[in-house]
Amino acid sequence: MSQDPGVARLSSRSEELHGFVHRAMIAVGANETDAAYMADQLIDAELANHPSHGMRRLPEYVDRALNGFATPGAQTVIEHDAGSLVRMNGNGTYGHFALRDATALAVERAKANGIAAVTVRNSEYAGRLAPFCEEAASAGVATLLFGNNNGAGQVVVPPGGTQARLSTNPIAAGVPRHSAPHLVIDFATSTVAGGRLAEERDRGTVLPEEWVNQSGLLKPFGGFKGFGLGLLVEALGGALSGSETVSARKTADHQGTLIIAIDVAQLRELDDFTAQVEEFITHVKSGDPEVGSGPLRVPGEASVAGDADQQGRSVEVNAKTWVELGRIAAALELAMPEALREP
Repeated sequence: MSQDPGVARLSSRSEELHGFVHRAMIAVGANETDAAYMADQLIDAELANHPSHGMRRLPEYVDRALNGFATPGAQTVIEHDAGSLVRMNGNGTYGHFALRDATALAVERAKANGIAAVTVRNSEYAGRLAPFCEEAASAGVATLLFGNNNGAGQVVVPPGGTQARLSTNPIAAGVPRHSAPHLVIDFATSTVAGGRLAEERDRGTVLPEEWVNQSGLLKPFGGFKGFGLGLLVEALGGALSGSETVSARKTADHQGTLIIAIDVAQLRELDDFTAQVEEFITHVKSGDPEVGSGPLRVPGEASVAGDADQQGRSVEVNAKTWVELGRIAAALELAMPEALREP
């Protein structure tokens, strides 16, 4: 995977970008708490080396609010409550806010009942799912998350197909370890996430043929394995949550999500469980790395944004994203963060 060395970069300090996101969210109708939460999520994605779900997403989120597709000030509500089974309606708010609320409820109900399932429909995208799994794992709760695209965003072809029929349909899971970072996975059922694909294209990357077909459409990862998981997400994240699923119909560009939460301590002692998890992780990482490779890591260890010493780090965005940030800054009458390096 090669990259055009002439592609411009711009960077700004993370705390300046955090303030910019916060002000943009307030400008489109989010309350102070939610605006700060969105800023945390986008900057954490950048600091965890996931720019596909970082600052490049802010113009999209702002545009969807300004165009009436997203309702940042809306609050999630419970539509159906059977104790350990809950269905929530996001009312068009950002998925980051809806899944924050749903995860907190799933953890609460798992603590009360041992296991719980919470679905969310009618929310915007939630970006990365890993932070919700990490949060639950910190409470001693294991999670499984399935998120569909409400039938929209069909950009993934079935194996051997030429026409897109599925969205990227992510799956995430979190398992408590003795301490953070916990064992967390978060992946699209396509070869890469849609945001990663767009980010690499903006950076001038020559895309591997394993990622896309000749028409530039995403493939499922692992052939029929990823395809099967994508269908599973349609059923659990989509149909079970009351969201739309893929069809020939035109549907709203929203997200349907299922969160399954298990309180580990109600099956066995949490310390015993995490000790066993640490034992097998230590064994898996005990082998020698290949020549030229870094230390062996397991999922979750490379995706945590880090602690306070990372705040103030510069965050690099591609030039196209910087231009888009300038566009929404003008639309919202906000001052742009200072660029530390010109293209």
